Amino acid sequence: MHSAEEPGRAEGNPARPGGDREVIEDDSEAGNSSAAREEPVETAASAGPRSESGPEQQPEPAPPAEYQGRLAAVIAAIGASQDRPGLAAASIEAEKLDQELTAQFGEQHSHTVNIREIRGWLAFITGQPAIAARWYLHTTGLQIALRGARHEATHGSVARAIHTWQQVKNPAEVVEVGMRLAQVVTAVLGEGCEAARYIQGRLARYQAQETDGFPDS
Repeated sequence: MHSAEEPGRAEGNPARPGGDREVIEDDSEAGNSSAAREEPVETAASAGPRSESGPEQQPEPAPPAEYQGRLAAVIAAIGASQDRPGLAAASIEAEKLDQELTAQFGEQHSHTVNIREIRGWLAFITGQPAIAARWYLHTTGLQIALRGARHEATHGSVARAIHTWQQVKNPAEVVEVGMRLAQVVTAVLGEGCEAARYIQGRLARYQAQETDGFPDS
């Protein structure tokens, strides 16, 4: 079962950091990591990039009634981001929901993907951007398997992976997560896209820091 410390490498939706668009920020500003105040996918339609020739977009199914109150409580805790004990409790509840939804629906289902995106969101607003980026890489892989690489939900997940990775400052984590991110972004957005070029450039700078022993900026 996936944990918050290791959301899984199976690369494969709530307000989410960075929204559903490519967000390319200058590294000098990337440390200012205030979480975006957007509505979760459980309650709002995704606003990600659309492909004119892509698959027909279907509305997200509502979660089963027995889960709705618990999901709402987790999302409410996220909205009260200064309540650290509340966020800790929400993280525990989100993990339980992940286990239950996975057992009932399997990994490749929108309810499972959504709770894992919520866990990424929780990681991000509690100051764990590397863990958040891993969650969003994981959900991108699930979105690809579920909906395809061109679907707006897939683009939304990869945009959140990019945004949260931009907040990572430890060189080893920047490189570890960024190498996988570069592969996923290329698969979803294309090799020549602005995001792929940005990731390669940032990776090169942080790899140089690791090699030369420069302090993290």
